[in-house]
Amino acid sequence: MRAVLFLSLLLIRPTDVLAQTNTGELEAKLNARVPQYTLKAKGVADAILEIAKRFELPVGIEWLKDAEALQGLDLTWRDATIRDIIGSVAKKYPPYGFRVEDGVVHVFRPDLLSDNHNFLNLRVPDSFEARQEVGGLNNQRLRALAQAIGSPRNVPPGAGEAFEYATGLEEKPLTLRLRGLTIREALEKLAEVSERKMWVVTFSAGAGLTPTGFHRTETLWHPTPFPDGDQPVWDFLAWQGYMPQPAPAASSPPR
Repeated sequence: MRAVLFLSLLLIRPTDVLAQTNTGELEAKLNARVPQYTLKAKGVADAILEIAKRFELPVGIEWLKDAEALQGLDLTWRDATIRDIIGSVAKKYPPYGFRVEDGVVHVFRPDLLSDNHNFLNLRVPDSFEARQEVGGLNNQRLRALAQAIGSPRNVPPGAGEAFEYATGLEEKPLTLRLRGLTIREALEKLAEVSERKMWVVTFSAGAGLTPTGFHRTETLWHPTPFPDGDQPVWDFLAWQGYMPQPAPAASSPPR
């Protein structure tokens, strides 16, 4: 019996223990009451990112950058939980909702979750390895993988891909099991256990589909969709890395 218990303990990976701890801490934060909080934001993504930064919450956002989602917000809460605050913001931007899963607050449009044209539903192949690499580099490799599937490149079979990575953020190497997860689940895992706690996928309104049939994307500070060869893209940020920008315009199709 002791041998079985010892073996079970050996099989528990450090990242699993960290994930369980982070999940408990997140629930405690969401249930904490705030005497007063005022939020001014330039849309649903800006609002959620401001809340995440202020209260240090891991978040994932997938949103459509249209006029409705860019409406300004100015609200004040008194004696409310952080969960209540997030729920109030989501209600201001129908049809957005949120749920807490895998230690991350996930804000989304329900119609995009199971959309076949949403690259986040692609699965990470078994060939993907995440061994002793920092979160930011893992994210770069995950994005290259998504781009290789969404916008296939003419490269020789078995050719590798080189990455240059530099950051002012102190990050610890991670070993993660991402194989078989959706790209959405992989991003949530990275946000949960790495130092970068916020991922944001911005879908471009009115831009149509890529040649391979996926919704076009942009980043928070880039006003138009990226070229098809660079699709998809997303933001992956630390709390301190988010700085509010001037009110953006709703995205429009490239000319």
